[in-house]
Amino acid sequence: MFSFCSIWVNRLRSRVAKPLVVALTVLLALSASAQQTERVEDPGVQRRMDTMNAAKAALVPLAQMMAGRIRFDRSIAADARKRLIRTTRQIPGRFRRPHGDPLSRASPRIWTEWDSFKARASTARSAAQGLNTHTLNGLRRTLPQLMQSCLGCHKSYRVPP
Repeated sequence: MFSFCSIWVNRLRSRVAKPLVVALTVLLALSASAQQTERVEDPGVQRRMDTMNAAKAALVPLAQMMAGRIRFDRSIAADARKRLIRTTRQIPGRFRRPHGDPLSRASPRIWTEWDSFKARASTARSAAQGLNTHTLNGLRRTLPQLMQSCLGCHKSYRVPP
Protein backbone atom coordinates (compact mmCIF):
# COMPACT_ATOMS: atom_id res chain seq x y z
CA MET A 1 0.00 0.00 0.00
CA PHE A 2 2.82 2.41 0.90
CA SER A 3 4.54 1.89 -2.45
CA PHE A 4 1.29 2.52 -4.31
CA CYS A 5 0.81 5.78 -2.40
CA SER A 6 4.40 6.81 -3.07
CA ILE A 7 4.00 6.20 -6.80
CA TRP A 8 0.74 8.16 -6.85
CA VAL A 9 2.22 11.08 -4.90
CA ASN A 10 5.26 11.23 -7.20
CA ARG A 11 3.06 11.24 -10.31
CA LEU A 12 0.83 13.90 -8.83
CA ARG A 13 3.83 15.97 -7.77
CA SER A 14 5.36 15.90 -11.25
CA ARG A 15 2.11 16.84 -12.99
CA VAL A 16 0.59 19.28 -10.54
CA ALA A 17 3.26 20.63 -8.19
CA LYS A 18 4.98 23.01 -10.58
CA PRO A 19 1.72 24.56 -11.87
CA LEU A 20 0.47 24.89 -8.30
CA VAL A 21 3.66 26.63 -7.20
CA VAL A 22 3.41 29.00 -10.17
CA ALA A 23 -0.26 29.68 -9.42
CA LEU A 24 0.39 30.41 -5.77
CA THR A 25 3.36 32.65 -6.60
CA VAL A 26 1.26 34.68 -9.04
CA LEU A 27 -1.59 35.03 -6.57
CA LEU A 28 0.74 36.21 -3.83
CA ALA A 29 2.47 38.69 -6.13
CA LEU A 30 -0.82 40.04 -7.42
CA SER A 31 -2.43 40.27 -4.00
CA ALA A 32 0.53 42.28 -2.71
CA SER A 33 -0.14 44.88 -5.40
CA ALA A 34 -3.80 45.16 -4.42
CA GLN A 35 -3.10 46.52 -0.93
CA GLN A 36 -3.24 50.14 -2.04
CA THR A 37 -5.11 52.69 0.06
CA GLU A 38 -3.77 55.97 -1.37
CA ARG A 39 -5.33 57.62 -4.39
CA VAL A 40 -3.73 57.62 -7.84
CA GLU A 41 -3.82 61.13 -9.32
CA ASP A 42 -2.81 60.46 -12.94
CA PRO A 43 -5.74 59.03 -14.96
CA GLY A 44 -3.34 57.22 -17.32
CA VAL A 45 -1.75 55.39 -14.40
CA GLN A 46 -5.21 54.60 -13.02
CA ARG A 47 -6.24 53.07 -16.37
CA ARG A 48 -3.08 50.93 -16.35
CA MET A 49 -3.80 49.77 -12.80
CA ASP A 50 -7.43 49.05 -13.65
CA THR A 51 -6.32 46.91 -16.58
CA MET A 52 -3.87 44.95 -14.43
CA ASN A 53 -6.47 44.53 -11.67
CA ALA A 54 -8.97 43.22 -14.24
CA ALA A 55 -6.38 40.67 -15.39
CA LYS A 56 -5.77 39.67 -11.78
CA ALA A 57 -9.50 39.27 -11.17
CA ALA A 58 -9.71 36.95 -14.18
CA LEU A 59 -6.65 34.94 -13.10
CA VAL A 60 -7.81 34.28 -9.54
CA PRO A 61 -10.63 31.80 -10.27
CA LEU A 62 -8.50 30.02 -12.87
CA ALA A 63 -5.65 29.59 -10.39
CA GLN A 64 -8.09 28.43 -7.72
CA MET A 65 -9.56 25.85 -10.11
CA MET A 66 -6.11 24.67 -11.10
CA ALA A 67 -5.11 24.31 -7.43
CA GLY A 68 -8.32 22.45 -6.58
CA ARG A 69 -9.57 25.14 -4.20
CA ILE A 70 -12.78 25.54 -6.17
CA ARG A 71 -14.55 23.16 -8.50
CA PHE A 72 -13.70 23.48 -12.19
CA ASP A 73 -16.46 25.35 -14.03
CA ARG A 74 -16.12 25.55 -17.80
CA SER A 75 -18.28 28.68 -18.18
CA ILE A 76 -16.40 30.61 -15.47
CA ALA A 77 -13.09 29.52 -17.01
CA ALA A 78 -14.20 30.54 -20.50
CA ASP A 79 -15.36 33.95 -19.23
CA ALA A 80 -12.04 34.47 -17.45
CA ARG A 81 -10.20 33.54 -20.66
CA LYS A 82 -12.16 36.18 -22.60
CA ARG A 83 -11.37 38.82 -19.98
CA LEU A 84 -7.67 37.90 -20.06
CA ILE A 85 -7.57 38.15 -23.84
CA ARG A 86 -9.21 41.58 -23.64
CA THR A 87 -6.93 42.90 -20.89
CA THR A 88 -3.71 41.56 -22.40
CA ARG A 89 -4.68 43.17 -25.72
CA GLN A 90 -4.99 46.54 -23.91
CA ILE A 91 -1.56 46.46 -22.25
CA PRO A 92 0.54 48.19 -24.96
CA GLY A 93 -2.01 50.98 -25.35
CA ARG A 94 -2.19 51.54 -21.61
CA PHE A 95 1.59 51.96 -21.42
CA ARG A 96 2.16 53.86 -24.68
CA ARG A 97 2.69 57.15 -22.82
CA PRO A 98 4.92 57.26 -19.74
CA HIS A 99 2.32 58.63 -17.32
CA GLY A 100 3.78 59.26 -13.90
CA ASP A 101 2.39 58.94 -10.43
CA PRO A 102 4.06 58.23 -7.08
CA LEU A 103 1.91 55.11 -6.74
CA SER A 104 2.85 53.73 -10.16
CA ARG A 105 4.90 50.55 -10.12
CA ALA A 106 5.80 50.83 -13.81
CA SER A 107 9.55 50.78 -14.39
CA PRO A 108 11.01 53.47 -16.68
CA ARG A 109 12.58 50.55 -18.57
CA ILE A 110 9.20 50.05 -20.25
CA TRP A 111 9.75 53.11 -22.42
CA THR A 112 13.48 52.65 -22.98
CA GLU A 113 12.89 49.00 -23.98
CA TRP A 114 9.55 49.54 -25.69
CA ASP A 115 9.94 46.84 -28.37
CA SER A 116 10.80 44.22 -25.77
CA PHE A 117 7.89 45.31 -23.58
CA LYS A 118 5.47 45.07 -26.52
CA ALA A 119 6.82 41.62 -27.38
CA ARG A 120 6.18 40.46 -23.81
CA ALA A 121 2.64 41.84 -23.95
CA SER A 122 2.13 39.98 -27.21
CA THR A 123 3.40 36.79 -25.58
CA ALA A 124 0.92 37.25 -22.73
CA ARG A 125 -1.91 37.81 -25.22
CA SER A 126 -0.94 34.66 -27.13
CA ALA A 127 -0.82 32.69 -23.90
CA ALA A 128 -4.28 34.02 -22.95
CA GLN A 129 -5.62 33.01 -26.35
CA GLY A 130 -4.04 29.59 -25.93
CA LEU A 131 -5.72 28.89 -22.59
CA ASN A 132 -7.61 25.62 -22.72
CA THR A 133 -10.68 26.19 -20.59
CA HIS A 134 -12.60 23.12 -21.77
CA THR A 135 -11.22 20.79 -19.10
CA LEU A 136 -9.35 21.01 -15.83
CA ASN A 137 -6.41 19.11 -17.32
CA GLY A 138 -6.34 21.52 -20.26
CA LEU A 139 -6.31 24.46 -17.88
CA ARG A 140 -3.51 22.88 -15.84
CA ARG A 141 -1.45 22.45 -19.01
CA THR A 142 -1.94 25.97 -20.37
CA LEU A 143 -2.37 28.37 -17.43
CA PRO A 144 1.23 28.13 -16.18
CA GLN A 145 2.48 29.54 -19.49
CA LEU A 146 0.29 32.63 -19.06
CA MET A 147 1.28 33.04 -15.44
CA GLN A 148 4.96 32.74 -16.30
CA SER A 149 4.61 35.40 -19.00
CA CYS A 150 2.94 37.73 -16.49
CA LEU A 151 5.59 37.10 -13.84
CA GLY A 152 8.42 37.52 -16.36
CA CYS A 153 7.11 40.89 -17.48
CA HIS A 154 6.55 42.04 -13.90
CA LYS A 155 10.06 40.95 -12.98
CA SER A 156 11.52 43.06 -15.80
CA TYR A 157 9.16 46.02 -15.94
CA ARG A 158 7.53 46.43 -12.55
CA VAL A 159 9.12 48.14 -9.58
CA PRO A 160 8.72 45.93 -6.48
CA PRO A 161 6.47 47.31 -3.74
